[in-house]
Amino acid sequence: MREVQIKLSYKGGDAEQHRLDMYDASVSLHGFARAIAITTHALLNDGEVKRKGNKATGAKIFVSPPKKGSYEQILTLAIENPIAASVVAAAFWDMLKWTWSKTLNLAYDPETPTVKKLDERVEPFISDIEEVLESALEEAHRPIKNNPEMTITVVRPRVGNAINMNAETLKSVSIRTENRVVTGIIGNVTKYNILSGIGRFYEDKKGHTVSFKIPEKATENMRKRVTWSMHHAQGGEGEGKIEFHARKVVSAKGSLKRYLVDKVLIKQSTNKPSQADS
Repeated sequence: MREVQIKLSYKGGDAEQHRLDMYDASVSLHGFARAIAITTHALLNDGEVKRKGNKATGAKIFVSPPKKGSYEQILTLAIENPIAASVVAAAFWDMLKWTWSKTLNLAYDPETPTVKKLDERVEPFISDIEEVLESALEEAHRPIKNNPEMTITVVRPRVGNAINMNAETLKSVSIRTENRVVTGIIGNVTKYNILSGIGRFYEDKKGHTVSFKIPEKATENMRKRVTWSMHHAQGGEGEGKIEFHARKVVSAKGSLKRYLVDKVLIKQSTNKPSQADS
């Protein structure tokens, strides 16, 4: 068994008195437990994104009594999965920093071979896990929600700070879905997970990729149009174009997190799929 320690350092507000509101502290700790479990499960189970339950297959998370400081909580991740002990700590911290940074709109690129492989997948792993981490990391911010001057730092002992959380990062995981359906979202699907319905879409107007999600009860025709776009986008300029009718999921900053797709239309006839799919 390999153990990895994680230090949560709360500063500002009530933390300066070496205490936190009991409810806020419990919600925050629950959020961190969920986020760590989601991240660890994906690392130990070939990128599988856990959507239900609060436990990671192959690992357990323990909590120790708070330590003095402003307010510090020590967590211990006990990894039971028989992977190489020499690489698990580096891979875990790389995975945590990459996935949490992406969710919190912070800059970080994976560094270890294990995590880089997940980034290189055809399936949009990072978009998939980001959607699941949002609610967990919003819970983790709970003391900041009631005391905006507070900060929470996730620390790798003897190495340094891994993630810094504050009122600005809280805005990145405080999300809402707009009611208005936007049309004219044209481009190509670049990545797509048929199980979760989550993918990446190169939007022509924006000039970069954005996340999208189709509904669980999407028709077979909708799913075929999405995969058709991804497959034919490699055929040449202008190929595989589709149009989304979708609602925007945005952060408290107003930035687009993903499109929730209601309708998919084929935008060009070259390499058009069978009549049943049009």
